[in-house]
Amino acid sequence: MIQKPLSRFELFHSQDLDVTRDAVGRVFCDHRMELSERDGELDARMHSKRLDKVGMSYIGYGADVRVDPGVLDTFYVVQVPLMGTGLFQQGAEHVYGVPGVAVVVGPTRPLSMRLDGDLELVILRIERTALEATLSDLLDRSLPNPIEFDLGMAISGYARTWYDYLMFCVSELNRPDSLLNHPLSIQQMEQNLMSGLLIAQHSNYADMLHGKALPAPSRAVSRAVEIIENHPELAHTMGSLAREAGVSVRALQKGFRRHLDTTPSAFLRGVRLQRAHDELRAAQPDTVTVGEVAGRWGFVHPGRFATSYRRKYNETPSQTLHR
Repeated sequence: MIQKPLSRFELFHSQDLDVTRDAVGRVFCDHRMELSERDGELDARMHSKRLDKVGMSYIGYGADVRVDPGVLDTFYVVQVPLMGTGLFQQGAEHVYGVPGVAVVVGPTRPLSMRLDGDLELVILRIERTALEATLSDLLDRSLPNPIEFDLGMAISGYARTWYDYLMFCVSELNRPDSLLNHPLSIQQMEQNLMSGLLIAQHSNYADMLHGKALPAPSRAVSRAVEIIENHPELAHTMGSLAREAGVSVRALQKGFRRHLDTTPSAFLRGVRLQRAHDELRAAQPDTVTVGEVAGRWGFVHPGRFATSYRRKYNETPSQTLHR
């Protein structure tokens, strides 16, 4: 007999509808389930391994069933058919899951499924908060909207690489002596699965992930400008400015270029130079040094400060101080 995926983690094997529904519900969520044919005979089997941020399962019902989980709310699932066919519908979108076409289900729209008796699935469950945090780190910004994937995933291109990695993980977890059972390896494996899914499957954030971010809107640029002008002496970075403005670093850079014809770094340097220039003009030479003024406005390299200053004001900082 051919060994089924994750056989080391058998959860149940049952012909009882209520037992099956309750056991599956404990792994995923409460749901409605019924046989499609009145005289159908259930022969359900499930293997399941919960890790930290993800869980992996194998399931086959052995009979045609209708399953209606509704809105998942707190997690995403990727359902990978190994054999057989299922009809998956989420909102107005539907797709037939077959070998070669996986199904990526988000947490915000109701899900319903019509599954053939010969359908066998490997299912990856990913916690919503973990996936959103992974995407936020990849983009270096907060997410204004939930992640919405296309429902169908053709196993080709990037998705083929991701699928092969998923099946490798499923196989390795079934080995007690596998390196993937070590806690540190599990953490890395989960990150690879989440970041890989975000890259491989089209979503509402695909353009940003693939370097096609639109320029930041003028309000985001204005917010970054306000932060810089109010406190140019602080240790601003492109990442910190982008987070405060609520956009990605790339989008902020494009926004500055479009609206101000400069970069955030150049704008910050210009504001700091202006503040240093104003202070040097107003100061008494015997009360302050050029180095003190430069350091106060965020210039840690005196030579670079002097070069930039002379380029902008056609004189050295010392000349301004003593003039």
